[in-house]
Amino acid sequence: MASENTIAPKTMPKGLAKRLAGLVLGLVILAASLMMPGSEELSHQGIMSLGILFMCIVFWICDTLPVAATGLLGAILLSVFGVVDGFTAAWSGFTNFTVWFIFGVFVMTAIMVKTTLGKRLVSALVSKAGTKPKSIILAYMVATAIVSMFMTDTGAVAVGMALALPFLKGINAKENKPNLGRCMAMCIAFAAIIGGFITPFGHSLNILCAGMLEQTYGVSVGFIQWFIIGLAIAVVMIPVIWACVCKVFPPEPLSDEEAALVRAGDDKEPMSALDKKSLIYMIVLVAGFVAGNWVPVLSNINVIIVMLAIAFVPGIDILTWKDFEQAEGWGVVLMVGGVMCMANAASATGAAGYVVNLFLSSGIMGMNTLLALMLIMAVAYLVHTFVPAAPALCALFVPPVMGFCVAAGVSPAIFAMLMASVTAGSFLMPMSPPLMVSFGEGFFTVSDQVKAGWLISVVYVVVEVLVVYFLGSFLLPIVPA
Repeated sequence: MASENTIAPKTMPKGLAKRLAGLVLGLVILAASLMMPGSEELSHQGIMSLGILFMCIVFWICDTLPVAATGLLGAILLSVFGVVDGFTAAWSGFTNFTVWFIFGVFVMTAIMVKTTLGKRLVSALVSKAGTKPKSIILAYMVATAIVSMFMTDTGAVAVGMALALPFLKGINAKENKPNLGRCMAMCIAFAAIIGGFITPFGHSLNILCAGMLEQTYGVSVGFIQWFIIGLAIAVVMIPVIWACVCKVFPPEPLSDEEAALVRAGDDKEPMSALDKKSLIYMIVLVAGFVAGNWVPVLSNINVIIVMLAIAFVPGIDILTWKDFEQAEGWGVVLMVGGVMCMANAASATGAAGYVVNLFLSSGIMGMNTLLALMLIMAVAYLVHTFVPAAPALCALFVPPVMGFCVAAGVSPAIFAMLMASVTAGSFLMPMSPPLMVSFGEGFFTVSDQVKAGWLISVVYVVVEVLVVYFLGSFLLPIVPA
């Protein structure tokens, strides 16, 4: 028997080895870029801009630093090492509309959290689902997808699961109806991922990729164009997801008493004054985005910042600043700002053009454009499944593939939209935030998700490429090669 005084061996904190490995690798990449001389094709400043970007990508992948701290570090290193001319140029990404649009768009999340609008929507749809378990699951999916159009995917999953949990616990789903629990938890998370792509402000990655498009080529995707494409994907994928998950894990039937629990949490109370004001506010906000397709002054950034200010106007008082602070994704804002700073530096130093030319000279230009996009998106999807560092992957994939699209005579917006959709989350592994929320409730395992998600993943890549490519050919702007 071991002595009571024996000191137990200290174990390394979880994830520390990965973080330290990322730190070492990132610093090695940075040091190498500082020592490499420039050439006629790529200047020393261009090499350093890529070195700083790749260092930050490694830090993001390995969770070496908080995502916001890595973004800020990337921006300041551009100035410290003289990659660009002065502090103002190094931090230019934070003056980009993308950062401030992401900052403002969290007003919708704050409203959905503070009011009962999201819960009422879910309850209203679920109450009409009847007593069949498959119908109830589909109702939760549709409701969650709609909520996800106006708030973060993770928040939408939280809303959906918050309303589903009383029902699942009431029927003791983990013990008595495990397949129903698996289906409900997975489908809510999957639907949130799909719903987040329906609107251009449904996910921060939508805004990031759209910002890279506008920064590089000076073109943008209007609300209506994005909505048509996003809705088309959702109309196809939500039934596919529902059918696949329910096929793999057929949900158990419900008794009349168990089915009644679905409606037990219905909110019968009338809408409060805050709910009514918030509903009108959201309608006006979306109307402003739509009108921006024809009225230039109603650009997305103008609409969101003005409407953000209106939320605090005396007499309206939809939010307090504390409400907004609690909902604001400060880490996302700072991370995206850093990405945009590094993207600006790569463009200014010629590094972005160098990478595009390397990509185009790889032989991909000899392939059919649609097939090439299909292969690229399959690779991006697999990489993101196991390395869920979405902004970093967007920074890697978007510029060169947009260049490929322009050279092939198709809109670069096609790939910007494709990359936004594929990095929102994977149906194969519970590694993205929306799936972590659902997975954490314990209704399904990783192997359960793989069983249900592998076919969904294949169909999703094919559907998103076909829909975005063919609809985008008619709706999205083309840049002359």
